[in-house]
Amino acid sequence: MSALNVLLTKVSDDTVSGSSEIYSELLRELTKLVSQKPSSREWQEFATGLTKVKRSMAPIQNVAGSLKVLLNASIPEEQLNGFIKGFLTDLVEREGQAAGTIARTVTREHRPKKIVTISYSSTVMAAILALPKEVEVSVAESLPLGEGAVTYRRLLEKGVKVSLFRDSMIAPEVAAADLVLVGADAISPEGVVNKVGTRLLAMAAKDQGVDMVALCSTSKLIPVLDMDPMASVRNSEGLRYSESIFEITPLSLFHSVITEEGVLSGVEMEKRLLRDRSKMKENDCHDC
Repeated sequence: MSALNVLLTKVSDDTVSGSSEIYSELLRELTKLVSQKPSSREWQEFATGLTKVKRSMAPIQNVAGSLKVLLNASIPEEQLNGFIKGFLTDLVEREGQAAGTIARTVTREHRPKKIVTISYSSTVMAAILALPKEVEVSVAESLPLGEGAVTYRRLLEKGVKVSLFRDSMIAPEVAAADLVLVGADAISPEGVVNKVGTRLLAMAAKDQGVDMVALCSTSKLIPVLDMDPMASVRNSEGLRYSESIFEITPLSLFHSVITEEGVLSGVEMEKRLLRDRSKMKENDCHDC
């Protein structure tokens, strides 16, 4: 098995890390592997395989799409890895700066006393840690994978006043907060793709007049998304459970979306992505 295929399996099997962490790790590993000068055939197989995993994570799909563009550009074989290295270097630099920029924007735009969040997002973590220490944070447990516990433990280690609550308590927790912060695996014109429970948070926030804000780098923006809810059915102790990991929450439910480029309302972000979609050439729009 080639090193690229090993990396593809690693990305596919990671069910714990947040989207930004998986993306950053992917870029780091690819930057190392490009020095081994994989062939165009190996890159083609990797790009094709990458389109089939983490389909709900826009950064992963954006990397796959960009690799395919480079592979279809008739670049001489001996120069291909140089072009890919330059592409990856640019992405690593931009992603490395994004979280800090977003965190600074959050501290400028909001002065919360209590925040509610869900699942695990390294971008949300960075924003929370940039806020004053007296800010309280409540984290939904985020079943079925329970990533909320990861957020809880990491914030607790940093000295943040944090509590973990059952997903069924979303409404009362939001009612007691003044800001809801969530990350995103992707943002398309249809909405914000994030863990199940995000839509309930958004609806509760709207009902209570609490700002619902999505934080993500522009790597998460994608005009056309092949949504994979990762739905499944499992049996446990004689009970049959229907589960889904991802869901789409309409951008109209978001007060704002904050990226490293600045702040847009949910409606403004939807319009931006629709404009991007309309500019896509027909052969760039794979399955839309």
